[in-house]
Amino acid sequence: MKFLWSLMLVLALGLQFRLWVGEGSFAEASMLNSKVESQVAVNQTLIQRNARLDAEVQDLRSGFDAIEERARSELGMIGPDETFFVVVSRSH
Repeated sequence: MKFLWSLMLVLALGLQFRLWVGEGSFAEASMLNSKVESQVAVNQTLIQRNARLDAEVQDLRSGFDAIEERARSELGMIGPDETFFVVVSRSH
């Protein structure tokens, strides 16, 4: 009878060890949950960036207004019927 109780105690301790320390333990599950949460946050920022880029692509495909706006801001485009002025301010 003592042997049976000893065996049950050893088995119970072994199972407790796996629960707290071994593979699939609470600590490992908690670590994986935190990794999942951080990856979800990264994915959300990437989803937002992709949505902005997709909107920009659709805008560029839809007409020349977006292309012209981009050429003006990034390349300094001036239209053929426009006059370019440079305003220089005096520094005191």
